[in-house]
Amino acid sequence: MWIVLLLPILCILAWIDFYFGHKKQVSLELPPSTTRGEMQFLSTGYHFFDALFQDIKDAAKYIHIQFYILRDDELGQDLCSLLIQKAKEGVEVRLLLDLLGSHGVKQETIQSLKKAGIHFQYCNKPGFPYFLYRVNHRNHRKVAIIDGKIGYAGGYNVGNEYIGKDTKLGDWRDYHMRLHGSVVGALQQSFNHDWNVASGEDLNVSVATDQDDSSQKDFMLVHSNGSAVYRFFYEKIQRSKKSILIGSPYFIPGKKMNKALLRALKRGVKLTLILPMNPDHALVKEASYIYLKPLLEAGAEIYQFHEGFYHSKVLMFDEQICDIGTANFDFRSFFFNDEINCIFTDQNYIQEVKKVIESDLARSEKLTLTRLKETRTLKVRLKEAAGFIISPFL
Repeated sequence: MWIVLLLPILCILAWIDFYFGHKKQVSLELPPSTTRGEMQFLSTGYHFFDALFQDIKDAAKYIHIQFYILRDDELGQDLCSLLIQKAKEGVEVRLLLDLLGSHGVKQETIQSLKKAGIHFQYCNKPGFPYFLYRVNHRNHRKVAIIDGKIGYAGGYNVGNEYIGKDTKLGDWRDYHMRLHGSVVGALQQSFNHDWNVASGEDLNVSVATDQDDSSQKDFMLVHSNGSAVYRFFYEKIQRSKKSILIGSPYFIPGKKMNKALLRALKRGVKLTLILPMNPDHALVKEASYIYLKPLLEAGAEIYQFHEGFYHSKVLMFDEQICDIGTANFDFRSFFFNDEINCIFTDQNYIQEVKKVIESDLARSEKLTLTRLKETRTLKVRLKEAAGFIISPFL
């Protein structure tokens, strides 16, 4: 009898924990940063890591790096060794990782980093208040700032799979940006904020604004701590007139966002989705089917990337606004993660991204209602139901 009484009480306490934990986290959101800069678009792991490692080698003053995942494998050790080398040269190095995402980093590795003088912190250490919310919360940002002159943001983490060395996942498709100009200051502000929350310190590094930015392009950074990226995507979908393109490894948008996409299709907007054929996590693919079916019936074009794993996070609206960042098109990125997304409107940059998207579409298979129906066997439907129930936590 007491169990029957205790269960609803525990559910109410859990709801209170999540509700007020989310409100607290959203209150920490930085406002969008409207700025200027220049971008180098990096769409392969080798290009990204070659550029990042070279910039780290060239660093003279400081290196601030933040990742959701850092593997303690060959690539991860290469990065740590390079950071240790730079710290020994007298360069200030700060490394910020998400506790859950980078839980596999060995204590031996952490101690070697600290021994070399590297400032090391984990985000999202469990604690009170809002214990349950904090356990579920992730810092999903991937940011690097080198000497206040060069910045990085995008989808790549650090691990062998991100350069295609995972035999199960194969070629890893992702998008990242190498930035310079005033936009680097906005990235630095984001890093300062996350470092201070994690460490309790008062890091206040500022980046001098480029006085001659006439050749630079407009950028906006959206810093999301649990709602900003959702609001941005929803607004742009509502305002789209011709086309919407969404590329994401996970597609669990929720009822309200999916209805916005359906309304866009109804008013004649072309909707194209790029998703992975093979998932890297259990249930995420099945959890998407309840949303994909009505979109297909309404005329959406959905492609499943099959030559490796598709991890890119890209949205394009009317081919006039492009978003590349860390947020997936799912509940977790919308409401539970810290994310950072970069928006730009320059047509040269947009056409460059569009060419890579067209290449990815050529390596994808179009999903049809017939194939989706054949895929949804009884076993898959059971997984679909389970995925739908726990979708906010996938």
